[in-house]
Amino acid sequence: MQYHLEMIGYDAILIRFTNAGNAQLLPVIYSLNQQLTNAVDLDAVIIDIIPSYQTLLVSFNILKIEPHQLVTKIDAYVKQVLNTHIQTSDRTLPVKINLITLPVCYHKSLAPDLESLSRHAALSIDDIIHIHSSTIYSCYAIGFMPNFGYLGDVDKRIQIPRHAKPQVQVAAGSVGIADNQTAVYPKASPGGWQIIGQSPIAVGRAVALDSLAVGCKVKFKPISLDDFHQYQQKVNL
Repeated sequence: MQYHLEMIGYDAILIRFTNAGNAQLLPVIYSLNQQLTNAVDLDAVIIDIIPSYQTLLVSFNILKIEPHQLVTKIDAYVKQVLNTHIQTSDRTLPVKINLITLPVCYHKSLAPDLESLSRHAALSIDDIIHIHSSTIYSCYAIGFMPNFGYLGDVDKRIQIPRHAKPQVQVAAGSVGIADNQTAVYPKASPGGWQIIGQSPIAVGRAVALDSLAVGCKVKFKPISLDDFHQYQQKVNL
């Protein structure tokens, strides 16, 4: 696994990993994010850390440290994490990983693209629901909007490309698939993902999506349409 550090502007450093797949990189990026976040010697220096599929972007206070000094410090942390990763044969992370379970209703009234996915995949709707909800996903990135977690990897049997033309409005809580990723829309917005269900957790004062973070695990739990409406009523009380 290789990496390089590059300056982005005058107050940010990009750590880019190469020669490794997303699943292999996730524990490395997760661990490095934790190490840098908790680094006592960098506490007054680092402003923000943004992890993604194969990169970490570290923004820092230019008044607190010279860029080349920070590059040297970060490089040492990267080497330490990589050495630990190589020595761990099962590639498990050195900290406990949160498993978040999100309720999803796959009823046709909330899943405008489920039937087209069924035709595309040549699978029954029940099979698609079972495949989608029985997979445990990793959160690889947060982006597009706050709390929008890019979750993977979607089973190859139910992968489908984004819509060629994005929808003007996708409902809050909509659960979509785009190629090998799945996600929950935290709020109503335009979007191009194939919508196969809806979760009530993004409605009203529900805050379950606030706990999404790079490195966490996510599983979807099928619920009925009645349960969906009951959940909506509870969070709006």
